[in-house]
Amino acid sequence: MESTKDTLAEDADIDAPAVSLRGWSLSGKQGDVFTDVDLEVPTGAVAVVRGPAGSGKTSFLLSLAGRMKVSAGEGRLGDLDIRKQTRKVRGQVAVGHIGGLTDLEDDFTVAQHVAERQIMLQPWYKPWASKSTLREVIGLFRDAFTTATELIDDLPPGTFSKQDAQRADFLIDDNGEVFVSELSELQKFFLEFGLASLSRPPVVVIDNIDYLRESADRARAWAGILIYQQMRRSRDPEDPLTVIVSCEDSSELDIATSSLGSRAEPSVLELELPPHLPAQRGSKH
Repeated sequence: MESTKDTLAEDADIDAPAVSLRGWSLSGKQGDVFTDVDLEVPTGAVAVVRGPAGSGKTSFLLSLAGRMKVSAGEGRLGDLDIRKQTRKVRGQVAVGHIGGLTDLEDDFTVAQHVAERQIMLQPWYKPWASKSTLREVIGLFRDAFTTATELIDDLPPGTFSKQDAQRADFLIDDNGEVFVSELSELQKFFLEFGLASLSRPPVVVIDNIDYLRESADRARAWAGILIYQQMRRSRDPEDPLTVIVSCEDSSELDIATSSLGSRAEPSVLELELPPHLPAQRGSKH
């Protein structure tokens, strides 16, 4: 396969890379999955990994998250060697959505999912989550949506509206008693993203945002990512969030950025993965 190429917006304001790859490659029994990827993602940026189905996007994100071993190359997550320090990398890269890995339980409530994630983040000797802790965490989620709504209210007419934010507000009640089965796909997306963000990780990876079928929902999802990223940067400039998202088409990101304007202006980097060509029988690799 050919090497990938990337372009970086000139407005990146943090020079230190969150992720740095050189010759990053993965091969399997069926041939190359991705090969010879050179990439630097600045801290606090949005990296868009584009490619058709079967181009290795999911495997690429899993390799960045320390959940899949590559065949060759050098990779660093900040000061960590991705290949040699996978356990620490998994603690620094949260997974916002990967089908089959982050699937929510339809029979669980929002509060139960929050409690489960909270317990995972606590010391082993505290295998429970108090009601007060759950209310506090759910309150943080609600505050995020309130802030997003306020931001959207200040936008010029004809862009995102308050109804756009309300459509994405999955927290129907203060106690999070709504069941996952009652949520829309967009609401599930934001629940997964919210759960991934609970530990305040430096990096969140999100796979296949195209699974949201409606273009408007994909635009809302991109807007939500950008708004949360900007909120975190504003509250703690020393701890920005880097987001890496895979998709086949990123046109809805353009809609979100043009609608939000300077209120949520990201540094955007785009990486194109070429189509994956299966190995022919009898060929050598």
